Amino acid sequence: MAYENITYETPARHIALITLNRPKSLNALNKALWEELQDAINRIEQDPDVRVYMITGAPREDGRPWFSAGADMKARATSGPAPHWLANGVVNQIDDMLKPSIAVIDGFCTTGGMELIMACDIRIASETAAFSDWHLKSTGAGIGGWGAATRLTRLVGVDKAKEMLLTGMTVDGKEATRIGLVNRAVPSEKLMATALDTAKTIAGMRPDGVKLTLGFLTLQSEMDKHQALRWAELTPKMMGIERGFKDMSERFVERQKEG
Repeated sequence: MAYENITYETPARHIALITLNRPKSLNALNKALWEELQDAINRIEQDPDVRVYMITGAPREDGRPWFSAGADMKARATSGPAPHWLANGVVNQIDDMLKPSIAVIDGFCTTGGMELIMACDIRIASETAAFSDWHLKSTGAGIGGWGAATRLTRLVGVDKAKEMLLTGMTVDGKEATRIGLVNRAVPSEKLMATALDTAKTIAGMRPDGVKLTLGFLTLQSEMDKHQALRWAELTPKMMGIERGFKDMSERFVERQKEG
């Protein structure tokens, strides 16, 4: 598929970078963008050479940084909204995929843009990024169609999610880090380098170990402690990498003997 609404790059070995690229429309999410994003995510999932991927937004035409203004309301009014199954499917695929995703956020990120970044495994923002959710104001229901209230509650807690969803308040990157919406915030000029360094670190890890870790963390979050501990015992063998841990232990013993 030829991309007109996103770009797809490989900035380093084993790393893919997807950029929402509709600067004239503030990277608003329309049907064509979702279709291209779905194609890119499928491509990443099926490519064994890609171990980590990043998602970011292109700057506005005037050069100001920007992630996404959310769903394309102009397109919604003229040609109709992007099908719910399409957008929701892409967001859930990102959330479920056992390849690490990193959202790289600068500038404005609201509503549908928030739903997209919250599906990612790691979120790195600029200190001046601006986060908000306007579902209640825009649609009359503050739940969101692509997982807004569900994921926000799990990231920042019920009370903070209530405040953000009911008021439409905006938080910057520093506050987003404090409340747990993003993992960290850095100066804008260091954002992409920081994200790329993080991606390189993860890409250098054992791929099946990364897959195991992501799968375990996702499932254990819904378990009680004793279930999670039992699942930790079972997961390596079920995912076929028990031998890897044995090899690692043997190498450790050998190094101890050599030392």
